[in-house]
Amino acid sequence: MHNRQSGAAHVPIMFFLLLLVMFLGALGFAYVVQTKNGELIKSRDTAKTEAAQLKEQALLTTDYIADVFDAVQKPGKYEGRQGGQYGQAAMTMPGVMDPAELKKTMEKACADAGVSTASGLENVLGSLLTTLNQSKRRVTEIEAERDKALADKNEADKKFRELKTEVDSKVAEWARNLDQARSDFETAKADKDNRITQVQDNLKAKAEELANMKDQFAAEAKVLAKKVADAQMQASAMTARVALLNPPDEADGKILLAKTGIATGFINLGQKDLVVAGTVFRVRNPNSKEVKGYATVTRVEPERSEVALSDFKDPIGDYAREGDLLYNDFFAPRMTRTIYLMGAFSAPYHKPELTKLLTRLGNKVVDKMVPGVDLVIIGNNPVNEAGDGFAPIEETEEFKKATELRVEFTYLPKVRDLIKL
Repeated sequence: MHNRQSGAAHVPIMFFLLLLVMFLGALGFAYVVQTKNGELIKSRDTAKTEAAQLKEQALLTTDYIADVFDAVQKPGKYEGRQGGQYGQAAMTMPGVMDPAELKKTMEKACADAGVSTASGLENVLGSLLTTLNQSKRRVTEIEAERDKALADKNEADKKFRELKTEVDSKVAEWARNLDQARSDFETAKADKDNRITQVQDNLKAKAEELANMKDQFAAEAKVLAKKVADAQMQASAMTARVALLNPPDEADGKILLAKTGIATGFINLGQKDLVVAGTVFRVRNPNSKEVKGYATVTRVEPERSEVALSDFKDPIGDYAREGDLLYNDFFAPRMTRTIYLMGAFSAPYHKPELTKLLTRLGNKVVDKMVPGVDLVIIGNNPVNEAGDGFAPIEETEEFKKATELRVEFTYLPKVRDLIKL
């Protein structure tokens, strides 16, 4: 019986120890769980902070892209660099532009303006501004040359009048001398018949001398008249060129009616302005000097013409609209231009094709550099006399004559966008 009581006393002690072990295990598990929960909370707060920063950075990037687009206005898309690893990422915010298309636009602007391709927006605008300033200086030089030609003409007229007065005075003097000689002859005839022959011979000599002087003065007057005619023709040609020359900011016409999405419209030039079908105009906003697109005349009416609208840089945001201005280097309202093609012209712009096109557009094309030409289109350098190279076109006689006549020059690449073969 003593042994049974001793065994029964061990049961509560073992149960207590088991409970103690379970309690300590639960306490340790709770500590571990609490520690991990603290680390997770800290990681969560860090993640929230980083997410907020990324959201702010994304908002700043979106606003930056939108503001740049407002300044540039060149819609497009950006798919990343060639070979870039972006996964499913895509730029969907408004105002995204294609850098490659923006670069092409700047390069095309340089090409259209006839300047070397520049990198960077500031360099491109600087090149275009330089070209514009050169054009302004050229207009100033042409006006100065016109004034000089008019002054030369006035001086020539003055000298001709002085010479004519002098000739008239000498003719009158010789006429008086002849009358006096005749009077002396009549008086001497009554006195001495033997002196009649001598007087007649003197009179004949005087008449021959007078005739020779008249012929001499007539020849000199003819030479002076030719010089005056040349000066007047040159001055008339220059006056016509000045009348045809539009300053850079003066338009040939404007758009009367156009709607976004419709490829046709109407302009304020018609039969009264001598415009013909096929004429191509550059289209510009009145507040901008940038070419936004082109308008090609398809049908001419008495007071207006229908045009086909094409090649607009921004057909959605900046399409042709009423009041847009029209420009064409070959056209002047109610005027016919006389054009000479100087130099060599290669395919597809051979001289016969260009001549037919310019004639069809209402111009007169001549095959010789003569007074009256108001526009010279310069092509490539011609082949030299030896046939083994090219001669600079600026050293040719026809170029020097055109310069002497103060004719307006333009180069084929500069007006190629207005020529539709």
